[in-house]
Amino acid sequence: MAKSKGWNPEIKRQKILDAAIEILNQKEYYASPIGEIARKAGVAKGTIYLYFKSKEELYFSILFMLMDKVWEMADEIQKKNIPASQKLPLFLKKHSDFIGRYRNIFLSVRQNLGSHEKKCQQELHIKFGELLNVIIKIIDEGIRKKEFKNYPSSSLAMLYLSFMFVNMHQKVDMHDKNKMMKIDITPKFIWDVFLGGIAK
Repeated sequence: MAKSKGWNPEIKRQKILDAAIEILNQKEYYASPIGEIARKAGVAKGTIYLYFKSKEELYFSILFMLMDKVWEMADEIQKKNIPASQKLPLFLKKHSDFIGRYRNIFLSVRQNLGSHEKKCQQELHIKFGELLNVIIKIIDEGIRKKEFKNYPSSSLAMLYLSFMFVNMHQKVDMHDKNKMMKIDITPKFIWDVFLGGIAK
């Protein structure tokens, strides 16, 4: 069958991803049927399977796309002509805002696609490594310019990222003897702990 004039598979694929992001950001994974995503994207349900073999592959593609955006954010900040000691907290703030916008997607994919982890493990490692390398560049710059202490930059970058991903769990409810406690983990709090530690 001939393709219609102006038919662009990448545009259609992106429409599907955008529709899935909008739906998954409002609903749980199991409450986000492919049919609803297709209607939102303006395509037939079967069209989705021309681009993604399964619902899981679609959501992994969303996760990878969002991780690419985090990398782009970090890379843009790394290239700014500002001190490294300003770049890291700026990235924390931007990352916090980004996670706030897409938190339900990150948590839903993480919680519900565990059984399919092997399918995307290698890709996730690659993307995580790319992000880590950008953070290492910023920390190396800070060490060279005497803004940071001379600790191994790769170890500092891993520590920084571990703090950074705590943003996914901001405002966590905790039970303490029948009392609910609200913990608000802000970028400033994370940065203060990372930079100064907790010892007096």
